[in-house]
Amino acid sequence: MIVRDGLLRAALIAGLALLAGCVPMAPQQPPAPAPQPETKPAPVERPQSPPRRSSKPLPIPERPLEVNADCRYRDDVGTEGKLVLDVQESKVERFASEVDMGRRGRCRFDLSAFEQVAYMPTPTLVAGNCTVRMWEQGDQVTVSYQNCAGNCTSGAHEYLWPTLVSRKTGTCR
Repeated sequence: MIVRDGLLRAALIAGLALLAGCVPMAPQQPPAPAPQPETKPAPVERPQSPPRRSSKPLPIPERPLEVNADCRYRDDVGTEGKLVLDVQESKVERFASEVDMGRRGRCRFDLSAFEQVAYMPTPTLVAGNCTVRMWEQGDQVTVSYQNCAGNCTSGAHEYLWPTLVSRKTGTCR
């Protein structure tokens, strides 16, 4: 048994020695290069990079809003809408909007129920608690609806998104 314990002990020590040989060694640092006199490289001309697109919204221009649209649209989730909009010198001449959100309901707006309370920079229409605002964003005009539950079937106002109108083409989405 003593011989067996000795052999076991010797085999264990040999196995540990083999494992110790497999442990990676710490990398050695290369010798530091001799200091060189300072020379400035010639400037490299880089091509102009394209202008960055800002994540900030564009500022609302301080000019009278001009837009004319008579359009229909349908989005990917099945919302359908109709918009008649004519704004001249920030005065809303015509406005009628209908947004049908399928099972979620429908909202309707007509200029005859509203009073225009602001002209610059965002024409604003008010009827009771409902506020409709219009403003430019680049080539588009946004028509937004706020607190307009009274103009919608039950619960539909929660799914009402702003309507975007292209000033160039008069199309909307």
